[in-house]
Amino acid sequence: MQTPVGPAARYFEDFTVDEEFVTQGRTVTQTDLTFWSMFTGDFNPIHVDSAFAREHSPFGTVVPQGLLAVAIASGLQERLGIFAGTGQAMLGQTITFVAAVVVGDTVRVRMAVRTLTPSRRPLVGRVGFDYAIEVVERGVTAVTGTLDVLCLRREPSAGPGDAV
Repeated sequence: MQTPVGPAARYFEDFTVDEEFVTQGRTVTQTDLTFWSMFTGDFNPIHVDSAFAREHSPFGTVVPQGLLAVAIASGLQERLGIFAGTGQAMLGQTITFVAAVVVGDTVRVRMAVRTLTPSRRPLVGRVGFDYAIEVVERGVTAVTGTLDVLCLRREPSAGPGDAV
């Protein structure tokens, strides 16, 4: 039985090294920050106390948690549809925070295929991406990193490949 996949889904063989994807934008809201704080329990005053942040934040305002931007980026990546039914697992991710994202910023994600590694498992392969979360209005990169995704192959590979 064929696994149902979305119309934009990519199999391992469909990716090429240096291929780039750019997501649509999404504006970070106060509601996002409030829900994330409630979900994670991270109520550091730099994130939730405007008076404290005005006095102590280098940004003069509350700053959403860095992982909130990464979580939003994950949703934007999913909306590309390239993993819809073919993405099997996230195998690893690195995150480097470069600049703050503040409430009202619109972020988007730029991803480039870094590596394609066949698996010793015949039905999957590892697709490695470099990514950047960009703040559209300010033209800055807020977060950089790598992301490794296990993707289905169109056809099972004939022999063992590298370990995944």
